Amino acid sequence: MKNISIAPWFALCMVINSGCQDGKQNGEQLAKTHCRSCHEFTPPELLDKETWEKSVLPEMAFRMGLPSPVISKKSFNELPDALPTIPNPPIISLSDFELITKYFLSLAPDSLKRPEKIEPAPISQFEPMRVSLTQNLPMVTMVKTDSDGRIFVGNRDKSLLVLQDDFTIKEKYFLDSPPALAFSLGQKLVCLEMGTMDPNDKTNGKLVELSLETRNTKTIINSLKRPVYFEKMDLNGDGLDDFVICEFGNYTGKLEVFENLGNEKYKAHTIEPTPGARKIILKDCNADGKLDIIALMTQADERVNLYINRGNFDFHPTTLLRFPAVYGSSYFEVNDFNKDGFFDILYTNGDNSDYSTILKPYHGVRIFLNDGHQRFKESWFYPMYGATWATARDFDQDGDLDIAAIAFFPDFKNSPDQGFIYFENRDGKFFPFVTPESTSGRWLVMDVADVDKDNDLDILLGALDFKPSEGGNFDQWKKQPTSLLILKNKLR
Repeated sequence: MKNISIAPWFALCMVINSGCQDGKQNGEQLAKTHCRSCHEFTPPELLDKETWEKSVLPEMAFRMGLPSPVISKKSFNELPDALPTIPNPPIISLSDFELITKYFLSLAPDSLKRPEKIEPAPISQFEPMRVSLTQNLPMVTMVKTDSDGRIFVGNRDKSLLVLQDDFTIKEKYFLDSPPALAFSLGQKLVCLEMGTMDPNDKTNGKLVELSLETRNTKTIINSLKRPVYFEKMDLNGDGLDDFVICEFGNYTGKLEVFENLGNEKYKAHTIEPTPGARKIILKDCNADGKLDIIALMTQADERVNLYINRGNFDFHPTTLLRFPAVYGSSYFEVNDFNKDGFFDILYTNGDNSDYSTILKPYHGVRIFLNDGHQRFKESWFYPMYGATWATARDFDQDGDLDIAAIAFFPDFKNSPDQGFIYFENRDGKFFPFVTPESTSGRWLVMDVADVDKDNDLDILLGALDFKPSEGGNFDQWKKQPTSLLILKNKLR
């Protein structure tokens, strides 16, 4: 399973387990009982035998408080954060866990089948252009455009670049840690700094205001756990902008709202006390005049939640969608795909860096349609190994929504050009297109804007070129570093 904090669910697990001792349960019953107490049940067929046996099941044992070889694989710095989340005594007996193990291994396949799908065609609507911003391997953590046409590029080396119209560097700033997201306010930039980018639970992330003129930074909110996304909006109607911040964390983390008290003071309200908050959208979902929060929570209990704003920073949670713990939920947007007046959900899953790094046929891009009562049903799925991000726009200006998607964990060996796929919407059916230029980097982030000012939307991809475990163009990435891939729309 993915990184999961046991502590919030410990009491629930104990209640469920106490009721299981009265009668014998088989491996399937035990697996469903224990897994569902913390997250959506993961069917055995979603992973192969070797991954269950050597990686996921030992991690499960560790998380349940049982002796496990994975503890020797945890780094010295990781253990102080991991161990407090582990229950003591264990929440399951060793004999019951052995039954669970036998259940998963008896039904898991030897390998996962490759998915059937429409193979992409060569792209013609966009003209790719490579942009090099460094002589080293690109390590882009953020690409963001603003209404003034400026392009901001954040990097793992803690730098933040402002580009000129010809995509060369105009200004370079340095922060205390890699930037995850930034919004511009004239000559000021509100920027979210991750702290330590790699998996951790340190509280060294922060939200800052950067002056583009003086280069000075002012901390707005500090002590954040690996924050990755934020929104700024007045949530209580007092005329002051509040912040909603996704603290992704690792073993611990949270979704938090920071109430603006005035005089540069903020009060924290924890909305979701679990790790893996990836992205939020602010939207009045019940037409009561107050902004609600729609959030993608990842890290084991993977779900899309709606938090209804009841006023005074009281948010009531409802789960709209829930996914198995190995899905690797990575991004979402809300759009009205069928034009019925209700928001639908565009969702990607493909995070593949935890305990089950095999290629998964259920990774990809999905649309869930809203029936008007906040009930969602999958209407479209396209398999895309390692899908990381998708965004919907009317790129061809024909009145419907097309989709651009990237994958940080594609099949580098067999389909390296599918790190980016463009889906053209033709009468409600999506047709995939790719370009060989997408092999010039490993795409982590994306934005959409009219960068060449010709009244159509272009696509910007940012590369963080970690070496793939298998395949890929790593040597070429070093020889010809491509920080950005600009896909210029040729519609106009």
